[in-house]
Amino acid sequence: MQDNKQQSEHVYFVNQLYRDFLLPTILGEDNEAILYWGGKKIARKYDLSSFDDVVSFFATTEFGDLTRVKQRRTETVFELSGQSVTDRLNSDSHEFSLEAGILAEAVQKETGRTTECELKIDDKRKIVQIAAKFD
Repeated sequence: MQDNKQQSEHVYFVNQLYRDFLLPTILGEDNEAILYWGGKKIARKYDLSSFDDVVSFFATTEFGDLTRVKQRRTETVFELSGQSVTDRLNSDSHEFSLEAGILAEAVQKETGRTTECELKIDDKRKIVQIAAKFD
C-alpha cells in the first residue's frame, strides 16, 4: 500500500512540476489555449473516442475521477474530482485546460458534433465542472 501512495505522490509531483510551473513559465499568457489544444491532440493520439475511454485515461494519468452529471440536448456536464484535483486546487492551481481539451475531442468523436468545453471551478466542493457544449 505504501508503494502505491509513494507512486501516486510521485505522479502528482511530476504533473505539478510540468503543468503548474514549467509550462506556464514557457507558454506565458498562451498557456491555457495551448494546453486545451494539446488536450485535443492527446485525445486523437490515444484514440479517446468515448466517455469510458476518457475515464480510464484520466485514472491512468491521475488527472482525477470523471463523472457525467447532466446530459442535455446541447451540452453534457461532467465533474472532475478526487485527491489529485483536491491537491491541485489546494495548491492554487486552477488550470484544467488540458483535461477540457481531451474531453472536448472525445465528446466530439463520440457524438459527431463540434464540441467545445468550458470550465468552472468549485473551490468549496473541490471539484471542476466541465461543460461540453455542442451544436
